[in-house]
Amino acid sequence: MFEFSLALRYLVSSRLQTSLLVAGVAVGVLVFTFIAALMNGLGLRLTDDITANVAHVTLEPAPRLPRVFMAAPRGRALFAVQPGRDDAAVIRPYREAVELATRTPGVRVAVPEVLGNATLARGATSVAVVVTGIAPEQLGAIAPIDRALVRGRLALGVGDVLIGSMLARDLDVDVGDRLILRSAQRHLDTSPEVDREVDAVVTVRGIFTLGVQALDERGVYFELGAARRLFGHADGVSIIEIKLDDVWQAGALGDRLARATGLEPTTWLERNARLQSGLRAQGSTGSMIKAFSLLTIAIGVASTLFLSVMRRRSEIGILRSFGIGRGAIVRTFVLQGVLLGLAGALVGIALGYGFAHLLRAFTMQASGTPSIPIDPAHGEYLRALLLATAASGVAAVLPAWSAARIDPLEAIQS
Repeated sequence: MFEFSLALRYLVSSRLQTSLLVAGVAVGVLVFTFIAALMNGLGLRLTDDITANVAHVTLEPAPRLPRVFMAAPRGRALFAVQPGRDDAAVIRPYREAVELATRTPGVRVAVPEVLGNATLARGATSVAVVVTGIAPEQLGAIAPIDRALVRGRLALGVGDVLIGSMLARDLDVDVGDRLILRSAQRHLDTSPEVDREVDAVVTVRGIFTLGVQALDERGVYFELGAARRLFGHADGVSIIEIKLDDVWQAGALGDRLARATGLEPTTWLERNARLQSGLRAQGSTGSMIKAFSLLTIAIGVASTLFLSVMRRRSEIGILRSFGIGRGAIVRTFVLQGVLLGLAGALVGIALGYGFAHLLRAFTMQASGTPSIPIDPAHGEYLRALLLATAASGVAAVLPAWSAARIDPLEAIQS
């Protein structure tokens, strides 16, 4: 308590110097929290933009090896492969895999789908499209089609389709128009040489804009049963798409589901390797800026306390002559650094939180999202408080050690 009261008295006796130093620490903490809120907010926005319209984990059938039709010399096998003539891989049975995935902790929803390439035609105009066959009650479970609908209604009965807005523009169609959906898959009859294509007359029930070019330009949603007939998957599905509670657990949960179902997992992280490298680079840049702000705090505290030691040489000498040990002198000045860091950090956190909210409010767009992706809730305030206080305490060690080495006689005489 003696060292604490002495440190507090030194700080109070130099109010202007203490106020300026607290302000300097506060500015450093303000920079720290602002950069944290900005970088973390940007990372969250990028992640949300990418994962909002796609599955976090996709389960697909394992690739099949072609049949060996004769043994070759030297132990090599010859395979019968005819590109383009093999049947599409299908998950059958799939309901057990869907139920198992749904019961797995951390899985929000598991959706079986039929995927296939087709052409959508109106008169002489036809466009290559990607058809997603999905149960009507699960529309919006993976991609937010329900919120992205710009015209029509969210209806997906037999013979109904939902299409992207750019696709509707290319075909010059609107809600209620009838089109021909022609399967691009080949269906094999009893003879492998006989192929046929399947056509379906469909009605546009809704038009959506997801903001993803591939989906808006080529995306078609079709009823699951009709999609099975169109692509010849009467007893199975193409993939199982899964949404998770925590997108960053995609790798671990994907491996777990693969072991349980025997299917091949693909995560959103694997499909977005560039995003990961970009987020890592962004995190490194933010860490460097935050480190420089802490270094500035440490330099400011150390230089100010060195000046305080020089100004109080005679006082320190008198304390030493009264029998106050070097340890007490060291603790006194280290406590000054800790108190300065703590006070400045608290002020800086309040300023940083308020500034982040103010900037978010001023940059809010009509869509409800700020033009600057800052998130006040992710300003790392506790970390800033601890690091700024610790940096100030460490910065005070050298001035404290310098004060403890003052010779009492020389100090009093000077």
